[in-house]
Amino acid sequence: MDYRAPPGFGPPRHFHHRDDEIFLIQSGDIVLWTPTGCRTAGPGDVILLPKLMPHTWRAYGDAPVRFQVTVAPGEFETFFERIVDRDLTIADVDALIECANEAGMGIIGPPLRDDEVAAILRGEMV
Repeated sequence: MDYRAPPGFGPPRHFHHRDDEIFLIQSGDIVLWTPTGCRTAGPGDVILLPKLMPHTWRAYGDAPVRFQVTVAPGEFETFFERIVDRDLTIADVDALIECANEAGMGIIGPPLRDDEVAAILRGEMV
């Protein structure tokens, strides 16, 4: 998938039941959270997120972020199809969680807050 997000966007904390994810950052910068470590990533960086690993990320700075996402074995992309088919927006929280569950994703918490992003940028664990 070719994924693009505006500055400040980040998904809720989640994990994938069946899919491993690989991010290849093409432009922009993100902070990445997992329970075992936090880091930043920018153009050229590759991130591996194995299935069942809780994680989230958030674009930071003034630029949008663009990255390639590879999922294996490849069931997660149905999440986005379901959102489009149901014409959902960010305000449709319950329906988005339902779409996530149907696509093999478990939502476990909110997106990163501004103070958490700042802590990660300082090299602190959140």
